[in-house]
Amino acid sequence: MTDGNPSQNLVMRWDIPQEDLPEKVLTAEADGRLFLLPDKLIDGVGIYRDDVAGLVKTLRHNGVDIDFASAREDRRYLSEYGAAGEVVAVIALAVVGNYTGDAIKSIARAAWQRARSAIGAASSREEVESAYVTVRIAEIVRSDQETVIRGLEVTSPVANIESLLHGAIADRHPTEIPPGGPNSADSEGAAE
Repeated sequence: MTDGNPSQNLVMRWDIPQEDLPEKVLTAEADGRLFLLPDKLIDGVGIYRDDVAGLVKTLRHNGVDIDFASAREDRRYLSEYGAAGEVVAVIALAVVGNYTGDAIKSIARAAWQRARSAIGAASSREEVESAYVTVRIAEIVRSDQETVIRGLEVTSPVANIESLLHGAIADRHPTEIPPGGPNSADSEGAAE
């Protein structure tokens, strides 16, 4: 079970420059679709951890509108092994357009599935929901004049992700979108 202790939940701004996002994400229609971001980009190739290879397929099967941010020919998978820490999984997503209730639910489902794949498919629902994850979300909002990228990072037990996102979005004022030119990449978030 999760501990409701808010000191264990961390919501903060995530600074992600526009050049760190694949072109597919920056040019997608603003319909709230999710994209699984690579862990890093090297010469235009998205590098993903190998344990996310089936994540997009699983999420689609569960009703989440998600795709890889990098095209099949532009992505590679890398195996990483390391000591287990408090955070069992990290997932980076992009949502094109403003957050909606459906987008937030989809992000929470993606975090749940990512944690489950990290700790093992045989784990119980309680084990998954109490596992700590870090979710990084780039919200891409475009108008005729500018592209604004606001990043948000949430570290929390999986069961708290959805409510923390709702709270962070509710605390943000619409006027906080920073002014900028067509290539503006300033980020905005909320701290808890």
